[in-house]
Amino acid sequence: MEIAIDSEIGPLRRVLVHRPGEEIVRMTQHDLDLMLFDDILAPDETASEHALMADVLREAGAEVLQLGPLLTEALTAAPDDARRELVDRVCEQAGAPGVAARLVEWDAERLAIGLVRGVFWDELQGLPTSLARLRAGTRNHRFAITPVPNLMFMRDPCMAVYDRVVVGRMATAARAREPWLVAFALRYAPRAGVPLLFEADDSRRGTPYRSLEGGDLLVLSPHVVMIGCSIRTSAQTIQRLAEEALFPAHPRLHRVYAVMMPEARSVMHLDTILTHVDRGLFLGHQPLLAGTQDTPALRVARLSRDREPELLGGAAVLDVLREELGAETELVPCGGDDPLYQEREQWTDGANAVAMGPGHVILYARNTHTIRALEGQGFAEVRLSVVHTEEQRRELIAEGLQQPRAVFSFSGSELSRARGGGRCLTMPLEREPLAESSPKVSSL
Repeated sequence: MEIAIDSEIGPLRRVLVHRPGEEIVRMTQHDLDLMLFDDILAPDETASEHALMADVLREAGAEVLQLGPLLTEALTAAPDDARRELVDRVCEQAGAPGVAARLVEWDAERLAIGLVRGVFWDELQGLPTSLARLRAGTRNHRFAITPVPNLMFMRDPCMAVYDRVVVGRMATAARAREPWLVAFALRYAPRAGVPLLFEADDSRRGTPYRSLEGGDLLVLSPHVVMIGCSIRTSAQTIQRLAEEALFPAHPRLHRVYAVMMPEARSVMHLDTILTHVDRGLFLGHQPLLAGTQDTPALRVARLSRDREPELLGGAAVLDVLREELGAETELVPCGGDDPLYQEREQWTDGANAVAMGPGHVILYARNTHTIRALEGQGFAEVRLSVVHTEEQRRELIAEGLQQPRAVFSFSGSELSRARGGGRCLTMPLEREPLAESSPKVSSL
């Protein structure tokens, strides 16, 4: 399988997603903090909204791969020692190493499901009684292996950069398993066989020294990458990634920019405040990206090949984008010009658009002021609904794709409560290249 990502907006040809399933059903209100959720989700509605998004991607010309079947294929085809290593790692991280001997006996499909939705103690017959199992029974906690309800946010565990897939390191224990599952599926599924980068196990490092999540990484061009230094991605890991992996593997890469993000859940990744929507056009949270009278713009550091990192004096994110992509580059403010709606719609993923091609993006319909701001830039809104028939939906999408610029909106009432938008929910694997301009010499 070819990996080809040298922009955020090239026509999308292949994308990996994970349709939410029983793993979100197995999460109760008592698990919310542990699982990084603000509320429990309605499973049928969540799955329907996700399926609608996948339909839009498919109708726009992308091959949509589902992680579940890919993981089953990988567990079927992988060598026994690789399969055992994955199971051992998952069980060790879950604090239940004694469970591994039973799980490796499961068939590939059952194991793939169990590694995602979690495994109850009573599914594991014949194991010696352990104190952990007894303790779980006293707390009405049935899990030997907990579920991974955040797995639908496929952007974060691994990220396609140019011709490789970078393996992430999650900042929280609740998501630690996700990169292992995604990387295993992409490596061992016969139709995949994807080359991986930055995959060495560094689990002995403390989290501040090894966290890297895909929502923080934007491929701006064949020559430039931008990464959020955030609550989920550490400065140490950004520097290691650039110096040990990205620069050596990609000779055409000239610069990596690190955006100094607030350490706050509301802006947990760079793509919660910035996404690329068309040539020369970004969607983002203006106060942090350009600065206002009351809010200073985020600082930016630059990493260049064979040079020490440097903090750019006085340059905001928007300045960097204009320097690298052209002085005409503009920012559409998430929430429009009203500071109240800028804050509200940033929280509801108004800046988290995924592009299916230049000028064609997916966004939640609830972000009305953001959509109005996009309409001011020539975007036509194509409103989609789960109640549309397949034929109605196909016609609407086809009409929208005929427009030079279109925002495909749907309610996303459940998905948005999980704290992620269209970009969070997708892992692009292949985009068509854009017409390339010559690399610039930065003057910042």
